[in-house]
Amino acid sequence: MRVILWLLFLPFQILLLVLFLLSDLLRLLRLALKQSGEQSSVYGAVSHQVCSIVILNWNGRHLLEESLPALEKAVRFTGKDQEIIVVDNGSSDDSVDWLRRNYPHFRIIALRENAGFGEGNNRGVEAANHDIVVLINNDMIVCEGFLPPLLQAFSDPQVFAVSSQILFPEDKRREETGNTQVRFKWGYPCLSHQPIQSCHYARKGLPVLWAGGGSSAFHRQRFLELGGFSSLFAPCYVEDTDLSYRAWRRGWKVLLAANSKVLHKHRSSSSTRFTHLALERLMEERKLWYVWKNYQLGTLVPHLLFLPLHLRKRVSILTYLHSLRKLAGVLWARLKEPRRVVSERQLFQWIRRPLLYLNHFQPDRNRSPRFPLRILIVSAYLPYVGHHGGAGRVFQLLHRVSKKHEVSVISFVETEQEADLVVDLAPCCKRVEIVYRGGFVPVSFYPYEPFEEFNSLEFRKKLEELLTEEDFDLVHFEWTQMAQYADLAPHIHKLLTEIEVNYAAYYSLVRFESNPFLKVRKLYNTLQTFYREVQLCRKVDHVVCVTDKDRDYLEGYIGEEKLSVINTGVDVRYFTYKGFPPADANALLFVGAFRHGPNVDAMRYFCRVVFPLILRERPETILYIVGSSPPGSIRELGSHPQVRVTGYVEDIREFYRKAQVVVVPLRTGVGIRGKILEGWAAGKAIVATPVACWGIRAGHGQNILIADNPDEFALWTLALLRNPDFCQRLGQAGRQTAEQFYDWRLLGEQMSELYELVAK
Repeated sequence: MRVILWLLFLPFQILLLVLFLLSDLLRLLRLALKQSGEQSSVYGAVSHQVCSIVILNWNGRHLLEESLPALEKAVRFTGKDQEIIVVDNGSSDDSVDWLRRNYPHFRIIALRENAGFGEGNNRGVEAANHDIVVLINNDMIVCEGFLPPLLQAFSDPQVFAVSSQILFPEDKRREETGNTQVRFKWGYPCLSHQPIQSCHYARKGLPVLWAGGGSSAFHRQRFLELGGFSSLFAPCYVEDTDLSYRAWRRGWKVLLAANSKVLHKHRSSSSTRFTHLALERLMEERKLWYVWKNYQLGTLVPHLLFLPLHLRKRVSILTYLHSLRKLAGVLWARLKEPRRVVSERQLFQWIRRPLLYLNHFQPDRNRSPRFPLRILIVSAYLPYVGHHGGAGRVFQLLHRVSKKHEVSVISFVETEQEADLVVDLAPCCKRVEIVYRGGFVPVSFYPYEPFEEFNSLEFRKKLEELLTEEDFDLVHFEWTQMAQYADLAPHIHKLLTEIEVNYAAYYSLVRFESNPFLKVRKLYNTLQTFYREVQLCRKVDHVVCVTDKDRDYLEGYIGEEKLSVINTGVDVRYFTYKGFPPADANALLFVGAFRHGPNVDAMRYFCRVVFPLILRERPETILYIVGSSPPGSIRELGSHPQVRVTGYVEDIREFYRKAQVVVVPLRTGVGIRGKILEGWAAGKAIVATPVACWGIRAGHGQNILIADNPDEFALWTLALLRNPDFCQRLGQAGRQTAEQFYDWRLLGEQMSELYELVAK
């Protein structure tokens, strides 16, 4: 049936499109011929201390008896002499006489007959004496402090109207909020009130599509310049939507002040004049006129072409045909439309995503830093100690920075157990928001995209809400992949920590691949990672590397002035050197989180190639493999009688105390070398590969032993196992290195100084 209706109406819909096109062409011709153009009038500042309050009434004495005392209380709350006007729309009850007896100080405009909602309010605005006019329905019970938020919003010279938040009695379904929007479903307009968000309370005013004609404040002169509520929509409905849209079109703002509240008893006067079906017809007709009168052709084309599909479901055929009686008036109003300052697309984006509105109208709101700085950490992993080196680094630095500056965190989490650890962040953070990491949105059709698994619509929405609600002096993205959200903060100072230079880490895998096809694939992945990584680094103002070598990897592509190095550190007080019990003379230790691929490769390589060489000379040697999330390939290593795979442990110090030698046989990866720093802080002798020592103050024979091949690694490890005194001397030197260069307290000071420098 819907398809048949569509085919029957399609020729007529095309004819309507032609008429709208001709109307728009004539409008463009008119604007071209008008030499002076049609610019909006320029207005001076309005007084936002006082206003005129207009109450429209029709046979509503019983409503006024409840609403007027609350209104007078709200006026007294302001401490100013506000003007109150009651426009009586030809009431047949004793409303006027009752008002004159009980409220002689009110101005009363008594109309002889009911002029309808729009014209009745127009009369009140015309009669008002103040720059701001507040229109209130007679069934609205205002809260005591509803006026100041409305009036204060007019300190912005571009404001046209400000809506209150509309509440309903507790036993009634809330049909209105004041947060008004429109969505088109297959071309059909759906006008709606959306829930109030926390950002609406935090900001003085955020954009809405329309300000309700019975619960809002209006700029009087602009209201009159627009001609007030259009008579096209008489006697009621959608005239406030039309008026607000025309104001937006001229670049005047329509906002919601959520802290201004009114209670709608919703005892509509219109229901006493019209049946329910008649009211539905009135509403649907006027929604069509509103769209035809105001919207651009890009919106009208799908609207008109798909409209027959909605007949009988959203709007009856008779209602649609009946609405055509005012087509000539709609076309004439469309032809007289002035030049647009704000496009439909831009307006809809501002309303649905208020952050875009703030970025457009208040781009400098974050450019004047205050002290302490307001810092937002955007992290790929929840900052806490014990998860992996990167998460521990972020936690340790923000913990120390928070002693001087105000820190908030938004982070992915992966399990409920991890989410429970948010409590550890609470003492050092103003606010912590988390998003469970699940599905992601593909970035492209390339066979490999290195960072898309962190491209989450839910995270983007949560971050956007946070940036809408609060101002920050600086946003710090932890891990490269998080910089894909940098577009949400175009006017805020931004940092990115390259916890690991990803393309360099990928390239380190290529030389160990013997399969030529897999080697080519890994090389492609490296190049793709390089392209994306540099692209993301260029989205921020400054990039923090964890080692000098990592900085060197980026320097030719990012620019030296945008790069800084803040090493990863260690909690030297946690890994107390004195008082350790004697180590097990035969114990080796490797520590690493096994979600990090280089750690998996290191242990598989060590157990396959190096450990057998050690056992040949010292068969009583035991290897402890400690770290979270060991995969099957690591757990299998525990089947060897001399290998212990523990998984995650609560207190890593117990294993450092037990170990005689710490082994770090990394062959791939770049970035953090936290395991060496921990070994130093624990006062342990360490044998490591050159790759493991990149970017840290490691000196062979001074604070560590460096082995370049399996035989050397086994040789140096055996030498340490046989010489406890040398282990002790090497461990003491490592401890001194950790205290002098890698204490988190020192690195936290460096990070605070960098924040202050970037935020200037």
